[in-house]
Amino acid sequence: MKKIVYLSVAVIGLFIACKKEDTKPAIQSQTFEINATSKTSWRYFSFAQNDTIAVTDSASSNEWDLAFQRNNIKTNGGKSGNGMGSAANSYQKGQTGFDALKLVPDTSTFISDDSVVVPIQGSYTIYVINPVLFTWFTMQTADQGTQIVPTDNIYIVKTGTGKFAKVWFKSYYNAYATSGYVTIQYKYQPDGSKNLE
Repeated sequence: MKKIVYLSVAVIGLFIACKKEDTKPAIQSQTFEINATSKTSWRYFSFAQNDTIAVTDSASSNEWDLAFQRNNIKTNGGKSGNGMGSAANSYQKGQTGFDALKLVPDTSTFISDDSVVVPIQGSYTIYVINPVLFTWFTMQTADQGTQIVPTDNIYIVKTGTGKFAKVWFKSYYNAYATSGYVTIQYKYQPDGSKNLE
């Protein structure tokens, strides 16, 4: 009888140990401010590095995931690079939407970078950017002039290497109200799965 009890306890202990090993820690929410003030050059961001990185040849590098130039954003895919980058709108909004998006939906429509006509002060300029991410802001008139205001959309970004991150573009201004500083909150899944928690 004692042998059966000991064996049962050992099996239960082994099961619990296996369960603990199978449980992956939750990915952490990160916040980062990108200095995108230049009108002529792009700043390249890597989710894996949680930082902006120097990129010599953006067309052939898979190390970057998003690139910023003022309010324009591109991914490492399509006409912008040879990576697997693209973006989808989750149609969730704000902190509630960010927390609610726990998995990349199978119905997500990912769009790669392409040529987009952008209106600028009465004229038009063509940029190669991500059409989905171009909806991250609206232009609103305020006492200080025209302001860029985030739409609070939560996006899913496919990285240059085909992994996933959920991204919330929170601000276009730094603490001193200087434009061109894009603040993002994100969760990046390094294991390649569609789990965003």
